[in-house]
Amino acid sequence: MTNLMKSGNNANQTQRDPYKLLLRITVILVAVVVVSAAVFLLCNSAVQSDYRAKRQQIDQSNTDGEQEFAAKMDVLRASNLTTVNPDTGEVTAVEPAYWEKTLDNVVWRLEDESQTPLENTRTETVDRAGLLSGGMLLVNPWHPLPSDFSETGLVSVGNASGWKIAVNDNSVRLFPVAFQALQDAVTAAAGQNLKDYIIREAYRSNDDQTALFNKKMESLSKKYSGDILIEQTKKTVNYPGTSEYQTGLSFRIDLYNKADATVGNQKFQESEQGKWLTANSWKYGLIFRFPSTDYPNADWEDKSYKTGVSSHLDLYRYVGTAHSAAMKIMDYCLEEYVEFLIAHPHICIYKDGALQYEVYRFAASDAPTYDVPIPNPAGSYIASLDNMGGVVLAYSYVQ
Repeated sequence: MTNLMKSGNNANQTQRDPYKLLLRITVILVAVVVVSAAVFLLCNSAVQSDYRAKRQQIDQSNTDGEQEFAAKMDVLRASNLTTVNPDTGEVTAVEPAYWEKTLDNVVWRLEDESQTPLENTRTETVDRAGLLSGGMLLVNPWHPLPSDFSETGLVSVGNASGWKIAVNDNSVRLFPVAFQALQDAVTAAAGQNLKDYIIREAYRSNDDQTALFNKKMESLSKKYSGDILIEQTKKTVNYPGTSEYQTGLSFRIDLYNKADATVGNQKFQESEQGKWLTANSWKYGLIFRFPSTDYPNADWEDKSYKTGVSSHLDLYRYVGTAHSAAMKIMDYCLEEYVEFLIAHPHICIYKDGALQYEVYRFAASDAPTYDVPIPNPAGSYIASLDNMGGVVLAYSYVQ
């Protein structure tokens, strides 16, 4: 009996052992899960920490890149001499979008608006004959007068001024726009007690220019002949049709006082009258036509490589106040300015932030008339052919 009981106890104990084993397995699994969770948390924490570090690096890199790009853009806006590729950050040189110059304590600014069309315009018809005397006609050895150029409309400077402007003789003539600019400049000079101006020469007809050319050629004929003779003559006298005098917009000025010969003995650009006119002519739509080495003074850049004229000529040319202001701001001669307008056909000119002038150029044809766009806000305008294949319009907003 006792043995049977022992045998039963052993059997029960054997039956309970699987539960203990299961318990042990469960404990082990729980332990594994806890350890795994702990390891995961530790690893995840490390990963998160590494992620945050890398994220900070990326953010800092982005910040640095943005600051660098902003700095480049600041340089671009400040100088207008470079452009920045937003994808690569590459900086390349470009032409400036604006020019500024302070003149008589006034800030003048010229802005290139070539990518912007004229707005709020009406259309007016102008005739080609009038455009030929509008002020922007470029005439030089490479661009002769158009075949349909006419001297119709020229006025005698002496007669038109009531002889208040001294002239060499009554043959001194200009187109009315040039005469008016000359009269305004001389009147302003008189207000500064600067007088004694005399116009030595202005318009030359084609016959006049031919006579001068032939006379010079004859004087050189003992040394040269044929094509060489013609080329040598061209060095001092323009070939007929290529002289600035033939535009009717230019004049050569000097000093003269019948009662005081010393006035006329002065070199014009060294006189107070000459200095004033050269410094202020742009205000009246006039330009000094042929800047050369140290002439009219050392402050001027030599433009003879563009104009083809290196002689010291006290020759002034009417172009209109919009164009003379633009050329003054950019220090351009007429040749440079026309080339500029070909590449930049729409510009605006501001005086202390207020729009003063707008210039617009479009391709010309040989038609007898042109339909030209006029902004409605413009107070007045001047239209001209430039002899380079374009019509140039200058609109004034001066109050």
